[in-house]
Amino acid sequence: MKYSASELKQLTGKATRAQGETALYNALETRQWRRGERQYTVAGYDRRKDIVHFTATWPAPGGGVGHSRVGLALRLAVEGDGDLAQASVLH
Repeated sequence: MKYSASELKQLTGKATRAQGETALYNALETRQWRRGERQYTVAGYDRRKDIVHFTATWPAPGGGVGHSRVGLALRLAVEGDGDLAQASVLH
């Protein structure tokens, strides 16, 4: 499921795998992400595991805040429509 170096070069025009992954990741930061009713933001990319991290925070009843971190493979994030329903819960 992970992009090959040649796929990344073709998609992004970058010379290396790392540069291609970075270009795709940076493009994800401009998109809207949601899981259910909550809005998520891009929060990092784990190259070793090929997981893009997304986080959300919200006010908790009675004070404090709630927090969620979910992850999705880079390919699924790039090809997806912003719905994180299929993302794995990380935290």
